[in-house]
Amino acid sequence: MKKTFLITTTAILIAFTVKAQEVEYRNAPPEEIPMRRFDPNRLRFGVFVAPTLSWMHPTASKSDDGNYYVNNKGSKTGFIWGLISEYRFASNYSTVFGFDINATGGKIDATLNPSQLSPATPSTVLTADYDYKLQYIEIPLALKLHSDPLGKSRLKIFGQLGLTLAVNISRKATYDVAYNDANGVEKTQSGDNEKLQGSLAVAPIILQLNVGAGIEYPIASKLSLYSGIFFNNGFLPSAINPKNYEMGYDGNFSDGNVRLNNIALRIGMFF
Repeated sequence: MKKTFLITTTAILIAFTVKAQEVEYRNAPPEEIPMRRFDPNRLRFGVFVAPTLSWMHPTASKSDDGNYYVNNKGSKTGFIWGLISEYRFASNYSTVFGFDINATGGKIDATLNPSQLSPATPSTVLTADYDYKLQYIEIPLALKLHSDPLGKSRLKIFGQLGLTLAVNISRKATYDVAYNDANGVEKTQSGDNEKLQGSLAVAPIILQLNVGAGIEYPIASKLSLYSGIFFNNGFLPSAINPKNYEMGYDGNFSDGNVRLNNIALRIGMFF
């Protein structure tokens, strides 16, 4: 009997508590109502475009085997466009997820280290200068923090932090390679905007840390414009795999574990 009485009393107290909370928040604005279940009114969608500046960053000045010196030879301009969605789970916090296409790349050169490998060795790459043109489908997931409206302007500032999963869908390069053929004769080979050949010549999937900040301005009840600066910092795995290239010249070369980075100026709107 005691056990039954305790269970019944607890159930009644819970029911009264829930009912009291419903009355308390009945006239409260949406952002003050605690989240108990998915609310489609807290979900919004948007579109954006973003010119980018991208580059490839070797994590070391030499390849892992020590046979090549590796350098970043400059940045490239690119472009991102896509869809974005937000779900506001608290008054100043949202989760961000989406889908976009990123045209990116970078420039890397590799030079033989003569202290490790003889420049006269047959079937050896001596120098390799690659200008990469890559394209990815990206799926970002982030936490967004935004301010309350600033004064009468209704302007908000925001910051976000998250991860971006990127799947390679196109891999091309313009390149110049000097190498020794199988007989030890030095030759050169060039290519212009050619598809990179070879199994896993480019890592099929990369992961990036995404950091951004910007401003948002509502122009109607369900329409807002926003702009921000976003930085994608690539980490494991390496973006390219030169040892796997099959581009027609003798020999291969390796890199210093290259990471793909970019900075983007994003302009978009939420509906």
